[in-house]
Amino acid sequence: MEKISLQDIIFVINPHSGTKSGKILEQFKELAPEIDYFISNTLKEFDAFVNTNAEKYRVLIICGGDGTINTTLKYLIKYPKLKLAVLPNGSGNGFARELGFNGNIQELLDSILRDGTEMVDVLKVNDELSCNMLGLGFDSYVANEFDKMPARGLKTYVVCTIQALFKYKPIQAKVTVDGSVIEGKYHMINIANTRQFGNNALIAPQAIYNDGLFDLVLIKKIPFYVVPSFVVRLFLGKLKNSKYVQFVKANSLVIDSNSETYHVDGEPKALTETLNVEILKQIEVVKTKL
Repeated sequence: MEKISLQDIIFVINPHSGTKSGKILEQFKELAPEIDYFISNTLKEFDAFVNTNAEKYRVLIICGGDGTINTTLKYLIKYPKLKLAVLPNGSGNGFARELGFNGNIQELLDSILRDGTEMVDVLKVNDELSCNMLGLGFDSYVANEFDKMPARGLKTYVVCTIQALFKYKPIQAKVTVDGSVIEGKYHMINIANTRQFGNNALIAPQAIYNDGLFDLVLIKKIPFYVVPSFVVRLFLGKLKNSKYVQFVKANSLVIDSNSETYHVDGEPKALTETLNVEILKQIEVVKTKL
């Protein structure tokens, strides 16, 4: 196959993700005027554009956060010739951080033109897809509260998290993994394809995004006096099995719970049924490291 050229690339930007979309687009057009770009104002517009134009391109650059990347997964599966690259512009950018994407446009283009790729697992969650993190409990509550806020960004997310510490009540859940049942009250349940939520908060430090497995992370209610050390361990990637935290590796599971919400790659959803989670297949992602 011929080497990738700039004409093989389509740059898609979500103007509603992050706070710097306009500036990023201007920088991108100035640095790489040969590359086609598309401003995706709605999912309907994005759907029509990709289904009409996917065969013309070999690399899809997404400018946005984890939620924006999530909207591309069905197209990357439908059109396997398309490789994913990311210019992060979200609140946490967990997936981009894990795959080594940063905000440097020239470095991104250099990585694409080197033509190296790696495979990444995609999870199926009932009728949804996920590539980074899904969960229920505390973080889905925070995601839901964050979604209601007029401002985005890390500062807003921190405020929502602190407020939630005083409001949130643990959930009752039963998780069935390979025929075994784990049941109890949990502050948070996460299914992690990569190690982190975003902002380098490593909730599943042993997760590997292309090993055909995900990490189930079960967290019980943590006493206030333990929270500071838990947060330090979270950002140092030093969480491990304890009386508060349990890790299980799996390729499928079923969750029954009384949680009202869950989130998929940071996007909150109403929880109205049992969650069935499994590894679906892999997508091809531009490799950032030599």
